Amino acid sequence: MDLPATPASALPDDHDSAAVLARAMLRWAGGTESSAVLLHAATSMLVLEGTDAQQALPPLGTAVEVDTDQRQVSGRLAEHGRGGRFLVSLGERPVRRSSRLRVSLPATLRSPALPESLAVEISDLTTGGARIRGVELPVGSQVTLDFVPPGREQPVTVRASVAHGTHNGTRPWIGVTFRLVAMRGGR
Repeated sequence: MDLPATPASALPDDHDSAAVLARAMLRWAGGTESSAVLLHAATSMLVLEGTDAQQALPPLGTAVEVDTDQRQVSGRLAEHGRGGRFLVSLGERPVRRSSRLRVSLPATLRSPALPESLAVEISDLTTGGARIRGVELPVGSQVTLDFVPPGREQPVTVRASVAHGTHNGTRPWIGVTFRLVAMRGGR
């Protein structure tokens, strides 16, 4: 269920970002309620820590209403953190719908925008995309990526589109969204 998130302009803060320590009540899509401590607030996100370490968080992308003494905002669960912490996205910020796996995988990247294939490193991997270090390409560029995923012996070939990245960065990287995955050697 995708509910509209509260626009950043609805936040009453005078600053773009602030450290906060306030109790918050959370109402998740589907009717579940929980409590948390609001640790940090910015115009596009909140960092919270659950007060019950045993309570499992819902899947990424789940809509949530966050109610503190000072404000009520709506957003979507954007990231599960450590120690009961989690990130809630506000406004139109895209939300990853699967957990990010931190990796260091060698890969080969090909693109019509490059004169030849390029050896790169995959540093983050999800079922829907990856962060690739060692290359800069314009948003919208089409790429093909060959790599061996964790837990597999056979390589996969992935067709993807560049969603974001650095521009003239000293440590270039791109974020890609997978469009088609071809696995070799069965499942």
